[in-house]
Amino acid sequence: MRVLVTGASGYIGTAIVSTLIKAGHLVTGQAYREASLATVQRLGARPLRAELGHFSSLSAELSAHDAVIHTAVDYQPASDREAVDTILAAARSARGPFTFVYTSGVWVLGEQPMVADETTPTSHPAQAVAWRVEHEKLVLAAASGGLVTAIIRPGMVYGGKGGLVNGWFESTTQEGAAKVVGSGGQHWAFVHREDLAELYRLVLERRAAGVFHGVDGHVPRVEQAAAAYSKAAGKGAIRLIPVEQARTTMGPMADALAMDQHVASTRARDVGWVPARHGAVEEAEKMFREWGA
Repeated sequence: MRVLVTGASGYIGTAIVSTLIKAGHLVTGQAYREASLATVQRLGARPLRAELGHFSSLSAELSAHDAVIHTAVDYQPASDREAVDTILAAARSARGPFTFVYTSGVWVLGEQPMVADETTPTSHPAQAVAWRVEHEKLVLAAASGGLVTAIIRPGMVYGGKGGLVNGWFESTTQEGAAKVVGSGGQHWAFVHREDLAELYRLVLERRAAGVFHGVDGHVPRVEQAAAAYSKAAGKGAIRLIPVEQARTTMGPMADALAMDQHVASTRARDVGWVPARHGAVEEAEKMFREWGA
């Protein structure tokens, strides 16, 4: 398939590009900065220069593909909406079947002390990502004829050198303890970036429609996961940051990090997705080696 990946040089995007190329797909990778375009080229994809929020000039390029996977994000609702509108318009003008896979996240589910699956309503999303709910609905409603649309909601992504989770390695090595926003008793749903990339591949190749949760089934307490990361970095200590304090520098992101979430990936398993990793806690030492490589 001819696949265009937005945000192709990003933390999730690079894993998806590598997985698709390995599977034999022809990949175009959207990026903006020169260093990012060079990263896309090193991965073996064709680099395409474009800035998020200014995708309108890409209409012909987008419609020449069989699918678009949208991973680019800067947490600016207007920029994301412009990208979604442009991709959907290009999909409708494509000559053949077209697949659009949109990246959201489990934070749209809000607090979930009970297990939430893909049928759980997004009626109380975290404020930081509340705008994504409308964009999800727009993408799903656009499906018709030869246009298949899907939403993937990753959990807390770990592995490699980037991502929020690796902040625990950074704070441990720099300050002696892994910093945790909130009580530490909240639960997070995790997924390794390479497992997540496999989910994108399966959804794309099977032209699967609807919502899919990208979580590996492990839902540890955050204090447990952070302590494992801190221990892997040679310490073992964690430092709790009250949400009120974290808000002064992180805004509504602090409240999202403090949410308690139990999330399942029922529909992802239906397309044959079986995560290969053993979980963020169990693989903390291996993740530290990846991070420091």
